Amino acid sequence: YQRRVHGGKDDVALKAKPKKKKKKKKKDFFWMPIVHLVLFKFRHECFERINSQTGAVVARIRRLPGVLTVSMGENYTTRSLGYTHALTVTFVSKEAEAAYQVHAEHVDIRDNIFRPLQQDVPDRVLAMDYEAEILSNE
Repeated sequence: YQRRVHGGKDDVALKAKPKKKKKKKKKDFFWMPIVHLVLFKFRHECFERINSQTGAVVARIRRLPGVLTVSMGENYTTRSLGYTHALTVTFVSKEAEAAYQVHAEHVDIRDNIFRPLQQDVPDRVLAMDYEAEILSNE
């Protein structure tokens, strides 16, 4: 309120304060997608070929059912223990990841693109799958 002096008397005038618009608080949600991580060791003479096919491989995988995200790239550090490339695929569920493993498109990429570029390479693949705990406020 505001106090005003009017005609020698204190006159109290109450003014309504403008209401502040409440920002809607974004609700947190918890989500546990499945992450499929594959590390590859490709022969160095094949780097140009695999790097030129990365975009097409990612696009093919991205179209498969249950796939949320796909990324693939060449290592640029010295910490990789000889692994030269990585592929990460995020799935909506464990069932989607299991279906991916036997999907004809995945089998074709694995057997006809990746494996021929890894011949005579020891420990050529390291793969793991895990549930990613994601807390988002979007």
